[in-house]
Amino acid sequence: MSRRRQKPPIRSPKPAATADVDALCQAIESLEAKLRRIEAEGADAYMKRRMAEMDEARLVARGQALEAAAARAKAEAERKALSDLIDKAPGVAGWLMRRARRRAGI
Repeated sequence: MSRRRQKPPIRSPKPAATADVDALCQAIESLEAKLRRIEAEGADAYMKRRMAEMDEARLVARGQALEAAAARAKAEAERKALSDLIDKAPGVAGWLMRRARRRAGI
């Protein structure tokens, strides 16, 4: 057995770097495909389709915003009703709930 220190084995390229390269290659391929499609269909057809997609996405986002506003209003109403019930709760239990609410900063 030799006392000479052995060289460490050569490492393969980092897997993260190869994953990044693969992701970039896929992005380039998708962009090239989109460019070929634009060239084949013409810019006007592509823009019309893209504008229709964006309009549909806008309508979906608006619907989600309306649903979120309605949910927020409902939650605020429930919070106010609960707060009113805590304010009107009689006895020691009511006092404990009001004290807990003050300590929680609500």
